[in-house]
Amino acid sequence: MNPIFVIALTAFLVAMAVATPVELNDEQKQLIKQHVAQCTEEVKLTEEEIAKVKAKDFTNPSENIKCFANCFYEKTGTLKDGVVQEEVVLKKLGAIIGEEKTRQALTKCSGIKGENKCDTANKLYECFESFNPVEIKA
Repeated sequence: MNPIFVIALTAFLVAMAVATPVELNDEQKQLIKQHVAQCTEEVKLTEEEIAKVKAKDFTNPSENIKCFANCFYEKTGTLKDGVVQEEVVLKKLGAIIGEEKTRQALTKCSGIKGENKCDTANKLYECFESFNPVEIKA
């Protein structure tokens, strides 16, 4: 698999998880690469879809790109049959961005449903991508 593609998809998937920059350890990065490779193979992304992902163009995503997101979320355990696994998200994402921010994202995003599992995964990506918690100072 093209290493540039893997890096681009890894960045995409981290962005799917959080809208703020995070540092992943080597084990997390390796696991992401493994899931990316497996899901790319399973959903059979076309060259055009790979190009869209590389260009970070997620407007009007194809069903394959939506299903790629679903595949990744399911492999990480954060989504099962189109349902957000809140405890898994709290454990995995909470360790990266903190429990409070994770709970805010879950409150906003976890009830989102699409037309099917793949569409749900894409809508969840859009929600988490738009999530930008603002610190309100009294």
